[in-house]
Amino acid sequence: MSNSSPLIWLAKIGRLMLLKILFGEVIVTRKVYVETTLQKQSPDSLLIGKAVEEGWIRVSDVEMEEAQALADVSGIHLGEAEAILLARRLGAELMIDEREASVTAQMFGVRPIGTIAVLLLALAKNQLTIGEFKECLDRLMTFGFWLSVDVYNKALEEAQSIAKGKNEELSGAFS
Repeated sequence: MSNSSPLIWLAKIGRLMLLKILFGEVIVTRKVYVETTLQKQSPDSLLIGKAVEEGWIRVSDVEMEEAQALADVSGIHLGEAEAILLARRLGAELMIDEREASVTAQMFGVRPIGTIAVLLLALAKNQLTIGEFKECLDRLMTFGFWLSVDVYNKALEEAQSIAKGKNEELSGAFS
């Protein structure tokens, strides 16, 4: 499951296909689909629309009547509320970047995964090199993705730890 922001950010940096490689299929609510494809005509919206046409991003038309109440009470956007409730119903993790929505998701028993975590997973699954990971972080920031210096450095440390672990596995395999 995904909210709008991870789809948009990954499309902006040319890494949307990582979602297909890592997860096979991504489910979005109708509201997320509209937010990411129909409300604007940009390169990222065209890429997301193409993924929907190809069928690996699937749009769910499940009505979430309680979503408006959740949005009102929590202060999150309606699209985020719908995504959280659908992820809970499906027993799925939810790709979402916004802090308040991530906390709300956890309160509803949904595990949130941010864009940076997706990139770290891609690194761990040999879909990115450490250099490509750093390039992705830098490109995200160039496009306006906000990362504090601490979070940026922590992400790089985690990436280096993942890369080091893979190198140790390789050296052990050939000894």
